[in-house]
Amino acid sequence: MSLSKFFEMDFEKTYPVPSPQRMAEAFFSRLWRKLNIDNFSLLITFYGQHRVGKSNAAVSFCYILDPTFEENMEKRIVYTSKDLILAFKELRAKGIKGGGIIIDEAGSGDLSNTRWFEELAKTVSAELQAVGYLNPLICFVTQSFSFINTTARKLSQGVFEVSRTNNIFSKIKPFWVENSPWSVNSFHRYPLFCESRGGVASNVYKINKIKIGLPPQGILDRYVAHSQMFKDNLLDHSEEMIRMDEFNKDKKRVLVTGIEAIVHEVVVNKDDYMSFSKKKGIATYLNENIIRHKHGLTMKDAKLVKALGERELFKDRKPSVDDLNAEP
Repeated sequence: MSLSKFFEMDFEKTYPVPSPQRMAEAFFSRLWRKLNIDNFSLLITFYGQHRVGKSNAAVSFCYILDPTFEENMEKRIVYTSKDLILAFKELRAKGIKGGGIIIDEAGSGDLSNTRWFEELAKTVSAELQAVGYLNPLICFVTQSFSFINTTARKLSQGVFEVSRTNNIFSKIKPFWVENSPWSVNSFHRYPLFCESRGGVASNVYKINKIKIGLPPQGILDRYVAHSQMFKDNLLDHSEEMIRMDEFNKDKKRVLVTGIEAIVHEVVVNKDDYMSFSKKKGIATYLNENIIRHKHGLTMKDAKLVKALGERELFKDRKPSVDDLNAEP
């Protein structure tokens, strides 16, 4: 072939650039092979601002990669540590390989962010030992990556940043995370794909953005209903927490008022509460055990009443050395 004909070749036709559909197929095929052929588990964190499609993206991933997810979706999308354990138990009982579990709104469940992720990390670590042979797909969904404690971060192999500018699809920046025992820092990289032509490595492609649409309408409707139930319960729980907080504040106010009334009674009837010095034979200080006995107080509250009472009794004079060293 002459050189002129070489330059006249249609290289785009001979070496076509993979279409977005082909790249998506390659991406999800690799994830499926990792779960079902290579026998690895996958832990991916989806994070981003409020209502950017994080949960919908996680649902779509599980729907695509796990054929059992649709039927058991309400059991696999969990909000509490208890439900997470039940989801793991179901995978083990049914022997489901590559089963998808979504930990939605991570950190807003039954525990605070820090404690929740501490418990979560322990639960996931323990359950992975029990069901690790089933290679589950675990998706964390959270508004901020900073919500996740160090242990839970290190469990994540993928960190996907989610954003959107419309109601049709969300954009995902996918990063695979690697940790080194010789460094405190983690390393992140985009997924890479290499084409092979005739057994020879050819073009290398980097996936730095994934556009993912909404799940099928039936799946979406079920997710909305399931998540709304949790949000309603969360609102009720929040109201209950506020009521409990107000009750505890009122209780403390009553306690303070009660303590002040007891102090007044002790000061007025000080002779009933005084202890006597063995050396001097006179009353020198208030006895906290008598205060505790007569008013049914805890030792801590009795000591408080004693301190406040003595401050009132001795406000016009300083206790002498004998007073301070006096013994009953």
